[in-house]
Amino acid sequence: MSSSEAARPRRILLAAALTVAALAGGCFQPLYSDYTTSTVGGSVKTALRGIEIPEIKGLVGHNFRNELVFELDGSGDPDARKTLKLEASTSESVEVVTVDYVYGRADSAVLVATVTWKLTQQGTGKVVSSGTNSVRIPYERSSQRFATVRAARDAQVRAGKNLAGIVRGQIAADLAS
Repeated sequence: MSSSEAARPRRILLAAALTVAALAGGCFQPLYSDYTTSTVGGSVKTALRGIEIPEIKGLVGHNFRNELVFELDGSGDPDARKTLKLEASTSESVEVVTVDYVYGRADSAVLVATVTWKLTQQGTGKVVSSGTNSVRIPYERSSQRFATVRAARDAQVRAGKNLAGIVRGQIAADLAS
């Protein structure tokens, strides 16, 4: 048996794999494309632009809302036609991770931020999508009081941004038909 005869089954297998990959390649459609239809009509992209988000209490809620408005629309155009409404509430707690036993204070902590949200159609009140998401944001605590306050505030800002990215992806996936 020559080496060319031994390589023949490999070539056939490679050709079959490339054929299957080429045929399956046409099945992929980007989620944020102008041509991906949504369950509420139009494209997913236009449906995301049509979401109204009222103010949310707290620093995490404020940053979550602002980041989500930017990620969904980008322009914040108040004249845009809003067909969906997102109602959300946030909660947060702090978990102490390590403690300096000499001075009796926490060296680091983890901010646990949770958002509970519901997306409804404006006219009918029908729930299109809903969920509860949490993120854990670690931060260092210092003997300097201002540094600790600033680190905690930065953790709240990061939590709001992270939650917005998660919720945006979930809403887009739920809107895709």
